[in-house]
Amino acid sequence: MNNIKAICGILLVFMLGAASGAIVTHVVERAHFEKFIHGGPEAREEKIMGKLTKQLALDSQQQVQIRSIVHENHTAMRQIRKQYRPQIQEILDHGQARISDLLRPEQRERFRQIIEERKRHRPPEDP
Repeated sequence: MNNIKAICGILLVFMLGAASGAIVTHVVERAHFEKFIHGGPEAREEKIMGKLTKQLALDSQQQVQIRSIVHENHTAMRQIRKQYRPQIQEILDHGQARISDLLRPEQRERFRQIIEERKRHRPPEDP
């Protein structure tokens, strides 16, 4: 009987430890993701540089040169996004209107709320 209690106690401690570890890992990863998404272009560039530096063991001269390339690429991609954003938004708006037309009134209201929530959580536009 004492053995069963001891085993149950050990299992309980193990399960609580695993659950705690999973929760902490999730919270930390979520924070890193939020910082990456909402931190602006500089935060994204730093994240990329950190990974490349670590994974490729870049020396300081390589870091300077590669940082410049990463920055140039991000600047060019922001320009492309800015150029096509109105067309993309028009496509999204049209599709959402078509979907909304197919919904019942209570579904339409919930759909509108979903769209608004997604807009609030969208990362800010890069300058």
